[in-house]
Amino acid sequence: MTDNITALERPAPGDWTQTATAEEIAAQLPLAGGKPYPIAVKANIGVRGLRRSAGCELLDTVAEAADAPIVAALRRTGAVVVGMTNMHELAFGITSANAAYGAVRLPGHPHRSAGGSSGGSAAVVARGHVPVALGTDTGGSVSIPAGLCGVAGFRPSTGRWPTAGTVGLSWTRDTTGVFARSVDRLAEIDAALVGEPGERDGQTGVRRPRVGVPAEMLGELHPSTREAIEPALDVLAQTLDLVPVRLGEVWELSHLAAMPIAVWEARRLLGDAAARALGVEPERAFARLAAGVRSHDVKQILAAEASSPVSPDEYATAQDRTAQARERYAALLHEHALEAIVFPTTPAPAPPVTGDGFVEHLGRRVDVFELYVRNTTPGAMLGAPMVTLPLPVPEVALPVGLTVQGARFADRRVLDLASRIAAGLSSAGPATSSPTLGATTVRR
Repeated sequence: MTDNITALERPAPGDWTQTATAEEIAAQLPLAGGKPYPIAVKANIGVRGLRRSAGCELLDTVAEAADAPIVAALRRTGAVVVGMTNMHELAFGITSANAAYGAVRLPGHPHRSAGGSSGGSAAVVARGHVPVALGTDTGGSVSIPAGLCGVAGFRPSTGRWPTAGTVGLSWTRDTTGVFARSVDRLAEIDAALVGEPGERDGQTGVRRPRVGVPAEMLGELHPSTREAIEPALDVLAQTLDLVPVRLGEVWELSHLAAMPIAVWEARRLLGDAAARALGVEPERAFARLAAGVRSHDVKQILAAEASSPVSPDEYATAQDRTAQARERYAALLHEHALEAIVFPTTPAPAPPVTGDGFVEHLGRRVDVFELYVRNTTPGAMLGAPMVTLPLPVPEVALPVGLTVQGARFADRRVLDLASRIAAGLSSAGPATSSPTLGATTVRR
């Protein structure tokens, strides 16, 4: 990219909440600390001069006075923000079907959802409008749209990247994250943000890494997802030791704790954000927010918390379960000497844009949110690093993502392993069907 970065022309409907003008782009160029390149930023992250709406009209009030720390850090690498990307309203969902700003649609498949909540950021990278886009992730909001849109996505360990200056949902679960066209680009960005050398440690390149394949994440897959994951695992088995594992209590504890923590913390974080925007105290602001959101599913969540809030005891229990899950996960990786675990990011490809919150899956009508966060919730609750990359699929097929999840704060090793996996899958060519996920694929 050069410093001749121009305003977006004919942006796809639903992808953006605001695009930068030519004047706003020109004003940023002197701030670019490296070779300038365009970047998109999810609408719940602060960008000086642009509006941090979080996909909610009630918060779409005035331009931000300062960059969020994550944006300020990326400016040193040359980032120039060309717009704020659309998202699921307040980040409380996974379809990015935003009632105020429109639905974010899967590039090339306009009747399908791009996923969420960072759907706009994944979509604009997939369309080639920008090489890099920032998102946020509470329970899969980077991983899910990366997988559904066929791009690379990185959810760092919770606490590795700054989250100040964002409209968040959970201090326990939230992290900023990033989308790009390749895993190597994700690794470059991470290295720049945390001040580590550009080259990765290479530890996974000198031997056959042991990688877990959790049984819980391979059940009840959509046929097209299974047709992509099975041959991919066959390819990976040539260079990795694939170890069958069961997450057991890690899975159960994570899912039990997820919503009580998110709803308890979201009430307080969203109340504070709304208070700043509306100029009233947080409890009144949260009530106005609950009444003013446009998306029906988000309105239901906020109304339920307003009328029947999570109790302090329920929240304490959920935090205890989260701590237990993290202990069990660390023990699981140690017991099997695993570098990471790998799994299909979602059990199914992108759902239809239109719907009532349910989708047909394997002949059953299931909740779309519960289906698509099934595999990503544990990693988010664990605060683990997760790298998502596209699997080889036939040209006419919907994208399918593979997620590589490691130990908390082992981000560089996970990025290195994901790069090795991406290279191996790329050299293997398009997916072909494989009969089973049996002993020939997964080693003990």
